Amino acid sequence: MHQSPVKSCLLALVFSMTFGAQAAASAADDASLENELSKTSEILDWRLLDSSLTQFDRRDWDHLELDESIDLDFDLPLTIAQASGDSAAQLSPEEQAEMAAIGEALANPLSYLWLMFSQLDVIEYDGDVLDALDEDNPVNNTLLIQPVLSIQLTEEWKTVIRPVIPINSFETVDNVDLSTGTVNRPVGVDFERETGLGDIVLWTAFSKQYKPPNIFGFGVTAMFDTASDDQLGTGRNSIGPMLLAFRLTEKWILGMVAQHWESVDGDKSRTIQTSAGRVRVDRPDVSLTDVQPVVRYRVDQLTNIGFAPNWRYNHETDEASIPIGIGFDTLVKWGKLPIKLGVEYYDYVQSDDRFGGDKQIRFLFIPVLPSPEWSRQPFFD
Repeated sequence: MHQSPVKSCLLALVFSMTFGAQAAASAADDASLENELSKTSEILDWRLLDSSLTQFDRRDWDHLELDESIDLDFDLPLTIAQASGDSAAQLSPEEQAEMAAIGEALANPLSYLWLMFSQLDVIEYDGDVLDALDEDNPVNNTLLIQPVLSIQLTEEWKTVIRPVIPINSFETVDNVDLSTGTVNRPVGVDFERETGLGDIVLWTAFSKQYKPPNIFGFGVTAMFDTASDDQLGTGRNSIGPMLLAFRLTEKWILGMVAQHWESVDGDKSRTIQTSAGRVRVDRPDVSLTDVQPVVRYRVDQLTNIGFAPNWRYNHETDEASIPIGIGFDTLVKWGKLPIKLGVEYYDYVQSDDRFGGDKQIRFLFIPVLPSPEWSRQPFFD
């Protein structure tokens, strides 16, 4: 009975991202292929095993620096089939150089690239609340649309701005907040599906150390009360710190992104329907920590195997949500637009026994957009 919402979210993802990809591709720069290949080869400074340019030699990661002034050529007609690891030797030298350059930049969360990061989380829930109400395990969906915008502030400092816009489709019950994993008492009695906008998160990272191999950033994260329905958000405005740290090597991407939110507005309440009738209840405070560990093995310049789950701890309820799993992602081209595609599967080894996640599938769809030249130039002299 839960297939319809899942299909709806998947169709919405495909439609919205297809439209976005076509629009972004039409804006790609038409610069000369020969000039761009020359700049790409010079900046990457990769030694080639032979004149056929079919394979890259081992790189010196301690001195690898990607020139952020480079305009990558988005006009190379690379197909999805050609992007597979076994077919790498079939790519032209131009295609190899361009895709390798984009792959290196994608490994760095503070690179100069602009991205339209899209993530669909499909999560099956279980728990005591479902057993008490004799309900089947619901499948809830969250589509996260996350534009990633990199701006060079000075010669040394840059900022990355990342709004996270959630489109939620939750089948849940009153007084259960799936955004933070908070289960309150009393809970409602009727499971209903609500679909709409959730609470928008905006995090802004600042960094002076944004080139491999060691990358660090810090900043502020804020969660806004923007949900279109009480069931789809926290009902609170929250703010807190964020931190990221990564180590990039020839074969590994290792790191983490940590965020913490505390509600900053006054008490709020709402009326819910319970087995005892309509009851006025307080919206709980938000005190939530989210840590995303990232461990990926680099199969080649285009493909990674690993995981990047979201581990959460709710300080209000003393409950943790910890999924463990694995997945893969690969860089392809859709027409003229480079896109990272990925899928990951997770089992929850820890979640709220009353109502929490059990299994999760995550789909990734990340178009790489041509960043404007002004964003790569120091904003402040």
